[in-house]
Amino acid sequence: PRSEAPSRRLRHVPGPPAAWAPPFAELPLRRTMGDEEEEPKYKLFTKDQEGPLEKGSQQFTGFGRARYENGDTYEGTYVEGLRRGKGVYTWKKFGDTYDGQYEENKKQGFGKLVYRSAVGEDEEEAGDDAGKPARGGTYVGYFHGGLRGCGANQSQEENPSDGTFTYINGDTYVGQWQAGKKHGRGTYSYAKDGTKLVGDWENGKITVGKWVFPNGTFYSGTFRYNKPFGKGVWVFGNGNQLTGEYTQKEQPGDDDGGAGDEDEGDVQKPDPKVWCNFKFGDAASVRGGALPPRRFREE
Repeated sequence: PRSEAPSRRLRHVPGPPAAWAPPFAELPLRRTMGDEEEEPKYKLFTKDQEGPLEKGSQQFTGFGRARYENGDTYEGTYVEGLRRGKGVYTWKKFGDTYDGQYEENKKQGFGKLVYRSAVGEDEEEAGDDAGKPARGGTYVGYFHGGLRGCGANQSQEENPSDGTFTYINGDTYVGQWQAGKKHGRGTYSYAKDGTKLVGDWENGKITVGKWVFPNGTFYSGTFRYNKPFGKGVWVFGNGNQLTGEYTQKEQPGDDDGGAGDEDEGDVQKPDPKVWCNFKFGDAASVRGGALPPRRFREE
């Protein structure tokens, strides 16, 4: 998406940054490996016997190695026949691995989920203009019921929900998650140009916060589709401020663009691609300087 540059100059107040095309990378929408699915058939091996257990993991408690018919593997703790405690699950299709805590056969507690680089139908990444780039990335943080963060109906103040997702292109998101999506306070950093989206996220998208540039300039306001929308203010490194309002115009074409999230549930319709236009409001020139040194009286 492209933001239109201001059409007139304001005296002594610099305009917004020259790099008007915000990075706003399209985030993945498709379901991926590593999600909790129906339990496939398997054979369970233990260190105490050579062959697999006749009844599988039924009522089994201890350390076991499961070999699934689809090629997946699990090595870890079982309690009364279920994956509970520490374990490592590896998906054959792409080689994704989860190393962390389990409860009732689902990822629960702290863990690390690695999405391996591959090309297929379940890409973790979906680029701005490219069709289907390579998938990949790493999430380190908390899970609940198999999904990143805390549960959908849980309070983030009372339940752990923090996690860090590092994308294959070098982007990172550090913050809170809920039911598998970015939700709460968080920061998305773009590796390409060093800009950041810092603020409050809901259902995978930033709603209120700042668009911060490496030189200290930032925009503070509301967002829609992970892009500026509504009233806000540009604040520049010298303290000058420029208020105004962003409008969005939907771009013609396919409906397969827009920002989404690392969806761990049902696939949602992607956001539309939009153009962003900033309309000037009031400008303020702030003068400042160094504070005089504080003088101390000698006793």
